[in-house]
Amino acid sequence: MTVKDCIKTAATELGISELVNGYLDAQESEGEKVVQLLLQCYNIVENELALDYLPLMAEDEVETATGVVDFSVLKNDAVRIVKVRDSFGDAVKYKLFPKYLKTQPGRIAIVYTYTPKDKGVDAESECALSVSARLVSYGIAAEYCLHMGLYEEAAVWDKKYK
Repeated sequence: MTVKDCIKTAATELGISELVNGYLDAQESEGEKVVQLLLQCYNIVENELALDYLPLMAEDEVETATGVVDFSVLKNDAVRIVKVRDSFGDAVKYKLFPKYLKTQPGRIAIVYTYTPKDKGVDAESECALSVSARLVSYGIAAEYCLHMGLYEEAAVWDKKYK
């Protein structure tokens, strides 16, 4: 599932598919601002799904001589550390600090949840295994209506989304 799929589905739900498809498929400049807003809404929804409902999991292996692992060395932006394992797969104790974790020295694997990075229109969705394009489109529609000041419509879409 691509971000474009989700945006097109949301545009259909919102009744603005002609404008959005014109920009996405034919590069007509009229729909650019609407597509950029829908893309912002997509990124908000994907982030909300990952942080509040369906956590995205990752595992990174790192080598540490001191036992200190700076979070910046992880491939993704960590939200919660789930476990730390040694090279044999055994759980090891660790202590969390704001910018790093401290554990035993050596090769370790860190299992953690993370927040997705903002996507472009042609990117793949990171929540594709957990949700459908239609569900994401409901969230996009809710965010779009909220941004446009259509509060009643936003409430309807938000209810469908949740």
